[in-house]
Amino acid sequence: MAQKNQLSFVLTSISRIQTLYLLLSIVALALSAVFPIAKFYGDFSYILKIFTFKSMSDMIPDPEKFIFNLPIVIIWAAIIIMNLITIFLFNKRRTQMNLLSISIGLVLAMIALIFFYYSPNIEKHYNVVTEYNKCAGIYMPLISFVCMILAYRNIRKDDKLVKSLDRIR
Repeated sequence: MAQKNQLSFVLTSISRIQTLYLLLSIVALALSAVFPIAKFYGDFSYILKIFTFKSMSDMIPDPEKFIFNLPIVIIWAAIIIMNLITIFLFNKRRTQMNLLSISIGLVLAMIALIFFYYSPNIEKHYNVVTEYNKCAGIYMPLISFVCMILAYRNIRKDDKLVKSLDRIR
């Protein structure tokens, strides 16, 4: 009996479209850790990922540790954890919307951190030029952002539907 309830719980949460959007968001964020976010070209070439900033060649010594990726890693992990929690709170739509709003804000903060803090500081410190267009990792937070917006819209639509049904009763 308990196993049937657990299976029902999982199937109910997965059958909703916002759950699929949230799962896509989590996958996109996970992929952003694998792919490079930006490449920097100059006298030496460097690559920025979520967890690392390193030279692209084994011949070039690794850069000084002036770039500290901890803020971006914390934001990245917080977004993934909040999206996972949001999936399993499918009965509490208000809490889902609040957590998703915070996650959306964190994704925007992560994107702003990359574009307005990390890239300009690396460019200035290492005298290099940034290139984003060949880096799949920079698009993943944007895909995650769009998926979270779509999930939020569907959660809000569910909330309105339930409220209208409560009024009819």
